[in-house]
Amino acid sequence: MNLSTTYLKKIICHKKRLMVVAVLLLGTLAYFLFFRTVVVNPVTEGKQMRQLEEVKQHYSLGDFSSDGCSGNVSRSWNIAVKELSKVSSKFNGLYTDTKNIPFEYACTVHDKAYYTGEGGYTARLQADNTLRSEIISYGINNTKEIQERTGLNTKEEAIFLYEVVAETVYRGVRLGGTPCTGASYAWGFGYNNGVCTW
Repeated sequence: MNLSTTYLKKIICHKKRLMVVAVLLLGTLAYFLFFRTVVVNPVTEGKQMRQLEEVKQHYSLGDFSSDGCSGNVSRSWNIAVKELSKVSSKFNGLYTDTKNIPFEYACTVHDKAYYTGEGGYTARLQADNTLRSEIISYGINNTKEIQERTGLNTKEEAIFLYEVVAETVYRGVRLGGTPCTGASYAWGFGYNNGVCTW
């Protein structure tokens, strides 16, 4: 291996680490500037939950469907992996077998809870906390693989990356998943497509 190839590999590895650090910093910054201070008003959500219960009296439960991690997260992941794999053989080698977000199974379980919208505020909170816990557990149980794919040096950095992802996803579902919004991922979306009118 000549000197220029070795130098090029060092630059690529350095850029990959910088990208991961940038994602960590941006995620942390977004959390502390925005998500940490935003909460769903339980009184407002209680009213929406009551509206949802009325809708359940007028509509039957539709067919279950899941887009994996909602809000176009799974779709964006798939596009990014496909496009980056075309551009970088190194990326293709690391991610070609990861067409879906590694913790997508947890998102699908979460969607199943949201689909029926059973149990009100407490059940939604439990579903969201379970999703957050599953993402963190994935990070803890797969640190070596995460380090290999991202170039992070320590298992603590790999776990922290998934802590940031978990917290961002958690805040996103707490804010975006309230009932009666008409979103395809709203609590109770199996009834009238998440719309609370009849």
